Amino acid sequence: MIELANARWFPIFNTFFTGTTAALWYLSSGRIGWPLLVIILVPWYLRVFAGHFLVQRTPFDGWLLLFGITAVFSSFTAYSQANAESKLWVLIGALALYYAIVSVSRSDLWLLAGATGPVGALLAIYFVLSNDWQAWPAEIGVFNLLGARWMAIRPSFGLPVLHPNTLAGMMALLMPFIVAFGLFCWCNRRRRWLRFAGVTGVITAGGLFLTSSLGAWLALAAGFSIWGLWILSGRLQRKLQLSQTRIFVLVVVLLLILGLFLIVAVTISGVNHAQSRLFLARQTLYLIQDFAITGSGLATFPALYAQYIRVTPVFFVAYSNLFLDIWLEQGIVALVALLVLLGGSFWLLLSQLDVKGKTREAAVPRWRSDRMNSDDMVVFRWGAFVSLSVMVLHGLLDDALYGSFATPLLFFTPAFVVLVTRHSETETAVSFTRGFVRFSLSLGVVAVLWAGLFFGFRRQIEAQWYANLGALALARAELVGWPTGQWDAGQDLDRFAEASALLEQSLTLNPDNRTAHHRLGLIAMVARDYETAVAHLQRANAQAANHRGIRKSLGYSYVWLGQYEPAVEYLAKLPETRREITYYTGWWQRQNQPNLAAQAHEMAVILEEWITLNP
Repeated sequence: MIELANARWFPIFNTFFTGTTAALWYLSSGRIGWPLLVIILVPWYLRVFAGHFLVQRTPFDGWLLLFGITAVFSSFTAYSQANAESKLWVLIGALALYYAIVSVSRSDLWLLAGATGPVGALLAIYFVLSNDWQAWPAEIGVFNLLGARWMAIRPSFGLPVLHPNTLAGMMALLMPFIVAFGLFCWCNRRRRWLRFAGVTGVITAGGLFLTSSLGAWLALAAGFSIWGLWILSGRLQRKLQLSQTRIFVLVVVLLLILGLFLIVAVTISGVNHAQSRLFLARQTLYLIQDFAITGSGLATFPALYAQYIRVTPVFFVAYSNLFLDIWLEQGIVALVALLVLLGGSFWLLLSQLDVKGKTREAAVPRWRSDRMNSDDMVVFRWGAFVSLSVMVLHGLLDDALYGSFATPLLFFTPAFVVLVTRHSETETAVSFTRGFVRFSLSLGVVAVLWAGLFFGFRRQIEAQWYANLGALALARAELVGWPTGQWDAGQDLDRFAEASALLEQSLTLNPDNRTAHHRLGLIAMVARDYETAVAHLQRANAQAANHRGIRKSLGYSYVWLGQYEPAVEYLAKLPETRREITYYTGWWQRQNQPNLAAQAHEMAVILEEWITLNP
């Protein structure tokens, strides 16, 4: 077994089996669970038996450990333990894949890059065979027509339907490695491998194109543009008498400033897509404040957004922002860990640039032999740089890697960065020691800051702690079996006892706590105590006037009190309320509440009049 663990191909097989295990967790939504863990643990056992460390050590081990710990903790805080455990298994698979990748030898990393081709092609094929263009219509109309015709003739495999943006994000993440692998094969005259890269690359690009995911397209274009700017800065170096790195940084900064102005202009101009993304992010920040200390738990965003922002018992939106989603579900510690991982990865790559200003043909280096050397790494480093850029840029627009049940590719690019920036196979111990010291210092600084905040704002933090716990308790009481598709008729009010006690305790410490007032207002609405609901929701609205969920709940509370004038102020600009108030008329009749049914009918008439006067 020692010889097996020391064999050259052991890390390759380990990566293959770990990736397969993570993929099975992903495809089964984590339902298989612990039996697949054995496949991952066996190679680790062989490494220990051979006298090696459990895993290949990297500079980011401490931060990944923190991320894993918060993931385990968040699996217990979620309203649905089953969904949370399913997502946890996929996150474990993503962490295991990270350590499998970094154990691969530098001389074999071109094989790892080549493996992204068939993975990307399989994702593209999966999209074509499973996508439902009626449930998830494309942003380009002609694609919907072609998709509808294809769905009519394609065989039915019963595959789970993934959101096109999710598959597009994963394909965009892998595409730079396919290109880098193709360049490597072209420069080394490996024609068979080059054809292989061409075929898989075309299939992946075709699948990415058919998803019509503008966010993935833009992120990928921006990443490759940065690569092109490095080549351009090398050519400008001779004319401007400046180092290539300085020219490159200057051009990138100018483009970033231009891009920010463009984003602001698009948002102000009223482009629906941009405004909807910005609005979604702002509303998600309100949820983050509700669960600021513990996080809301794994696989909770869709239900929380529907219940407390959209105020509807049906599914409304999937995940939308990688960073905000991690912040919401796993808390600030997990977000910091991810930001350090991404920032450190960029730093490792940028530190490999030619800081002395000597010209390098980074895009297409001239390999002199089939054997890999230090110059061979340049193209793979740039592939990793583009992929990392895609991960960050697309993560700001969508959440392809962490949303739903997460994906095994969450840490794929940072792992590849560690691999391509390692100078030798024996460097990891030094990197680990240096990284551990930095991690310890960073953790100490964070601990001191948290201690200062706690003693400086102790009463407010304690109030938010109880409000956070109350919000978790209310989610567990309200979201059982979500989405139910039915409004809460208030049959069992005792299930709110724990949440009510915690929220009331929060208000004794801070009478202005927005989370506590919002949740107590919702509990009062279910109990049909609308005067109390209005009192709490008004206090919450004073703290967050743009909170969609508070305004909508407050508007309905006024309706059920028969106060239509203030109700119009809060409900008229919400497009779904006109349909909902009509449904409420029949719903209250079935609940044997004719007075409330009459008030719903009256409000429906008032809303129609308001729309006529304010088209």
